Amino acid sequence: MTVAISTILPDCRLELPGIAGPVLDAKLFQIIRQFYWESESYKYTYDNGLDWTINATAVPSPTAGTDIPAKHVVKRVDTIHYDAGGDAWDKEVPFLTRDQLDRANSDWNVETGTSPSAWTTENGGIARIVPIPSATVTTGLLIRSVIAPVFTVVTDTLPDFLYYEHEAAFRAGILSQLMAQVGKDWTNLPQAQVYQAAYAAGIVKAKSRSEADFGQPKDTMAYGGI
Repeated sequence: MTVAISTILPDCRLELPGIAGPVLDAKLFQIIRQFYWESESYKYTYDNGLDWTINATAVPSPTAGTDIPAKHVVKRVDTIHYDAGGDAWDKEVPFLTRDQLDRANSDWNVETGTSPSAWTTENGGIARIVPIPSATVTTGLLIRSVIAPVFTVVTDTLPDFLYYEHEAAFRAGILSQLMAQVGKDWTNLPQAQVYQAAYAAGIVKAKSRSEADFGQPKDTMAYGGI
């Protein structure tokens, strides 16, 4: 099931007297994009057509609408698994920094091989497989990436669990940024600060949950004191 992002708009409009529809729509798109970009809370695993292709250094780019949902982009690669045979995805490929790779083997960036031993990032955050593949391995990579929506119309949709989980944060973000605009009928600077705090807390909560392993939180947590 999916929920149209426009579902949040009537509730927001009640607190924004005189707001024009296009202004509210634009802020809706911005907040949803910003929320998922900052929280990294939407992680998506894909393998369609991601062959480990001969002489290709970069991790294959997914096709929106096929490998990942339509109107979404990859922010960064999270984990990579390799199918060494039988579609078992039985080997997790470790992430190594370029400094770590240099210390292990100064020629890592030109060497070729038949299975990936690590992955790293190029300039611009592009994920790169190490070593350079010397053969094509069909359906060789299972990739989990952080993705973010790039919606353009209010009829665009999010899965139920992504919409309802973060609905309050979306609303707080929209209201905080619009109420902070000076000189508008809907300007309300004190309330904008309240909503901004709620929005920031929503991002922290979403990031914490997305980083949890098997439902267990990480060893660090935010603490506001007594």
